[in-house]
Amino acid sequence: MLEWIPDRPALCRDQACSTDVLVRIVPVRETRADEPRPEVNLTLVIDRSGSMEGKPIELTRDAASLAVRALQARDSLSIVLFDNEIEVLWPSSPIEQREPLLAAISSSIYARGGTALFDGWSHGAREGVSSLHARRLNRVILLTDGEANIGETSIDRICDQVHQKARQGLQTTTMGLGTGYNEELLRSMAASGGGNHFFVETPEQLTRYFELELEALAFTVGTQVTLRLVPLVEGVVIEPLGEVQRTEDGAYALADMMADCPLEQFFRITCPASASEEPPVTAELSWHSPRSGQEFQWKVPLVLPRVTGAERLALTIHPDVVRRQAMLMAGQARQEATAAMKAGDRAQATQILSRALEHADLPAADRTALQQLKQTVERGDQSASSKMAASMSYYASRGSVALTGIDVTLVQTAASGLNAPIRYGRFLQEGPPATVRYLHRAQAMLAGLFEGEALGRPQGSPRGEASVLTMVTLPHITGRNSMLKDLQIARAWAEAPVEEPSGSLLQLEEKDAMKNLCHGGRSDPDNAALRRIAPLVLARWGSRCQGPAAPSFVFLGAHITHNDAASAASCLGFAALLWDLLAAERPPAPEFYLDRFLEVIADLETDKTYAARTPRYDGWEGRLSEFLTLVIPDARRRGLSAGRAHREWGSSSYLLETVPTVLYILERYGTRPAKALRKATQGSADPGSLGALVGAALGALHGVQPGWRLDPDQEEALADLGKRLS
Repeated sequence: MLEWIPDRPALCRDQACSTDVLVRIVPVRETRADEPRPEVNLTLVIDRSGSMEGKPIELTRDAASLAVRALQARDSLSIVLFDNEIEVLWPSSPIEQREPLLAAISSSIYARGGTALFDGWSHGAREGVSSLHARRLNRVILLTDGEANIGETSIDRICDQVHQKARQGLQTTTMGLGTGYNEELLRSMAASGGGNHFFVETPEQLTRYFELELEALAFTVGTQVTLRLVPLVEGVVIEPLGEVQRTEDGAYALADMMADCPLEQFFRITCPASASEEPPVTAELSWHSPRSGQEFQWKVPLVLPRVTGAERLALTIHPDVVRRQAMLMAGQARQEATAAMKAGDRAQATQILSRALEHADLPAADRTALQQLKQTVERGDQSASSKMAASMSYYASRGSVALTGIDVTLVQTAASGLNAPIRYGRFLQEGPPATVRYLHRAQAMLAGLFEGEALGRPQGSPRGEASVLTMVTLPHITGRNSMLKDLQIARAWAEAPVEEPSGSLLQLEEKDAMKNLCHGGRSDPDNAALRRIAPLVLARWGSRCQGPAAPSFVFLGAHITHNDAASAASCLGFAALLWDLLAAERPPAPEFYLDRFLEVIADLETDKTYAARTPRYDGWEGRLSEFLTLVIPDARRRGLSAGRAHREWGSSSYLLETVPTVLYILERYGTRPAKALRKATQGSADPGSLGALVGAALGALHGVQPGWRLDPDQEEALADLGKRLS
């Protein structure tokens, strides 16, 4: 759970030495993923002052309604509104009847008056305390777009009250909307309250950030988290590197512990010369468990061998420490750039950030955040850049990844490194186009998968892996999934009743593959991940199916079992096709399938090469995209049928054979669903997988076809999915 990562794995015995040490905490689940989380005691404190008029207040209503729908009946919720006056819209109580509460939100949250921020928070805290319990996740979420201008306005006095409630177990999260709020106040309130701090730059981000906060609560395994480094040897000096938050007694305050999401802090420890290998320092991690209601402490000493100074210098520096040093320099650049902007020197601020972005070891997630800050600085928006920097600083000081980027941070981490299976290209950054997609065709997409795989298997045989894994995936698909939740899906796959499991599924069953999503699965270019990707494209539905969250979910869903470049590119390319087909008003042109697939994977694909395995292409080796560009246009020119074409390039589970076969069948017969399925399931080496893939695409484009037969449990699963997505 807690590990020391020193720059070099030794200390000196013949001289004093300093070592830069990363302390990494990887919280683990206290229970199985399918067991209920602790109860939530949530209070929403909402600014409805006049400046919230228009879209901000509309989206605030949406966000509050989302909270009502996301919480369970056993959870408690209260809602407090503030302007010049305070209104307790809904006193703290269990969510037994949602409709009256949703109606109250719709009718009562409207803009008017000033900003009595402290009085609003104070009334909200009173409601939260009334339902406070040690075995609950107790949280106040404060949303405002302005300055506190009525009642108490002193930051110190406000934060003192917030801290007192935090010591009782009631945390405070702050959300600042737009560029008119006081970032010093909201950041300080979050720090005093032990919650999160969000800079909501546009109203459209509001619902997403509410969603992230609620999902983070569901995965919280520890609150009131502190880290203390205690010297065990005289003369040891400990210096924190980078931004930190200190508690009253000198410990380091950390973010809440969320299952499977690491926390990190960075220190320089100077140790006197010694021949003894006695640990020079120990780390003491303390936290409160909302599940048990108990306090816990974990002690881990720093144990390193002693060598000579020359021997130590010859040791290789740990790459994670190199990465952290780059992050430290980026943090310093962020502070310097913010100071330059406040002084009115935009050119200097831009230059500072540009230099920081040149550091080759800066992780992708931090590079993206710094690029966003640089773009804001280049716009000349001093207020927005200050608020963005304050939010970034807040998460850095608490050792955590910003929640606003958690659904892409895992992808960026997986896409970084020498052997990464994917590049963080345009499609991962932007996602599918924002458009209307049809729910009945989403259900038909899965019906086509079931039908196609069944047609490709011997009559009377058990369901294939694609259908079984789709069935166990569907109960977890909500249309608003995030990567915080996908470990539940991975566990469902590992426990699925597959009669003839693939090698990747067997590996998932055999190892604890759910500990770290970024490690990935097998390096196999087979179609096992591709054929189960269809339900994952529905994880972000409607307005949520845009931006990086949707492709991030698909990529990591595939990456859990397949750490392979061709698999990653194929899954994202096919997902893009499905998203487009779900929105298509008419069948696309035949060449669409290959062109769109290649467009998507163009800057995602790595340089990894694969060898063709059939006699016609004996000796050929290259990337997946290069093979597709070679074989499909050649088959077109020669007018080959699908059967003749895949006899030349192959039709096994190998992706250099599966992908061109699927694309060519759709190109030739995409307007004739029955014939397309026959071509996929007859005369090929892997008819079940080809049937599942072609069937999913046909269902997404055409809807359910006459003659498709589903089992009763499949029909019920699709009906339930429709209710959740609608």
